[in-house]
Amino acid sequence: MGVENTDCVVMYGGGLTSYEAARRAIEKYGHDATHIWFADTRTEDEDLYRFNRDVEILLDHKIVVFDQGMDIWDIFWKQKFLGNSRIDPCSKYLKRVPLRKALEKKYPNWKCIECHNPWNKKEKTISVEELDGSEIKIPICSGCIFNDEEYKSNVEKLEKIIESIGESSSQARVAIRPLDGRVERCSNDGRFVRVVLGMDIIADCDRLHRARSYWRPFENWFPLAEKPFGNKTRIIEELQLLGVRIPRLYTVDFEHNNCGGFCVKAGMGQMVHLYKTLPERYLYHEKKEQEFQKFIGSDVTILSQTIKGERRNLSLQELRLRAEAGEDFSFSRGLACSCLNPASAAEDEIGW
Repeated sequence: MGVENTDCVVMYGGGLTSYEAARRAIEKYGHDATHIWFADTRTEDEDLYRFNRDVEILLDHKIVVFDQGMDIWDIFWKQKFLGNSRIDPCSKYLKRVPLRKALEKKYPNWKCIECHNPWNKKEKTISVEELDGSEIKIPICSGCIFNDEEYKSNVEKLEKIIESIGESSSQARVAIRPLDGRVERCSNDGRFVRVVLGMDIIADCDRLHRARSYWRPFENWFPLAEKPFGNKTRIIEELQLLGVRIPRLYTVDFEHNNCGGFCVKAGMGQMVHLYKTLPERYLYHEKKEQEFQKFIGSDVTILSQTIKGERRNLSLQELRLRAEAGEDFSFSRGLACSCLNPASAAEDEIGW
């Protein structure tokens, strides 16, 4: 499908690849069809907001801010749960849920991209199980079954495969591909939508796959997975030529520009790096963790450590003291941000 009658919603995180994704979206879809959405966790580095303002000027395009009036610790208190490497209520309630709800509201309908007939949830769907156990559920256009012999044949082929060897077979996963995306979400005035994320095919294959699964039934577009492929060094050089300073977290070796370098899914190495580069910020989160423990009445921690097969909680205070005592914690630029692509859609109870 071409760009005509299609909107482009960029899930902008405030970093280099988000900027590049937004730039390419405007270049391909135009200003009127492009929307840049930024979910503010109120835990961001101060320089992120400067960079956002520079990006607005550079792209001549307004960034729409989603602000829930809470930061990550407010979410932990409200949910009575401390985020950790497995579960991130902060990202869920400050980013994914509000952004998803906004998409659902803006694009509430369904329409076939070929015959343009509307589709509703009472009509036919077919489901196939992905390798990771997630569900690929697609709407079937009854009008195209009646008028398009190739489409009809592909539907019948998939149904026979599911009937004979099951919906979790590799044959079923292959056979569903020609049917996927035939019916898409659309706005009240019939415009389709692409959900844009700044992941690339070189370093982000796993995140890219999980993002596709999470954002279903909305269609994704990953502009940095297309030529010219995403490259942060090149993006930095181009921004410098345009007179735009890169966000300061990159200059002190953080992989991304989210949550001020702090992340519940980060490991010990990144946490110690945060302490060494931005100690006041680390000490703030250490204090908040201690306050949460008193609030919840348990020594819960963001981090954990497994020694000789035994898992134990590791507080930010203990980690800091061990680092100050000279213990080495390896740091390899930290983890790429996964706020917008959780392990599964079921984690956020997403469905359609």
